Amino acid sequence: RRWLAARLPRTDSQLLTQGNIYILPTRAGWMFALTLAVLLLASVNYQLNLGYVLTFMLAGSGIVSMHITHGTLRGLTLHLRPVAPAFAGSAAVLDVVMSSPTSTRFGIGLKLLEAPAATLAWTDVPAGGQATAHVSCVPERRGLHDVPTLTAETRFPLGLFRAWTVWRPQARMLVYPHVEADAPALPAARPV
Repeated sequence: RRWLAARLPRTDSQLLTQGNIYILPTRAGWMFALTLAVLLLASVNYQLNLGYVLTFMLAGSGIVSMHITHGTLRGLTLHLRPVAPAFAGSAAVLDVVMSSPTSTRFGIGLKLLEAPAATLAWTDVPAGGQATAHVSCVPERRGLHDVPTLTAETRFPLGLFRAWTVWRPQARMLVYPHVEADAPALPAARPV
């Protein structure tokens, strides 16, 4: 975590380039590669020309899928809107505006770095337009806190690869003290 913090400066706007996008195969991608290896082995063993055609067509579609997955994030701009104050123990909503200058981007997910994958906020970004994703975090203590580290990811188009980026916003959020649940009633007003 210290290495990541030293490598990524805090900024409220980030342009995604080749230098800050990472890509790896998913579980389905590894199974796809294993299937291609079995198909190639069977084609060599039984001398099946149509087996070669099928194997190399599927391999080509996998390589194109990797390129498209990486290109879905490349060129995207992330911008964090000012964070509204929240109460300790309740959700603080972070509004992230994603803008695409060129083409439509499908299946962009945004979440806190430490959060499970089930909390991804999915959105599509139109060509030459913007889309807003809402990510929530629950601050435990009151005070002035740094906005937690966020991650954006995509598995578009085939789900064979996962491309992601890590973003450390510079903004800070104000957290008020916890609201008392069963507070006593206010005293009755006395006439002056």
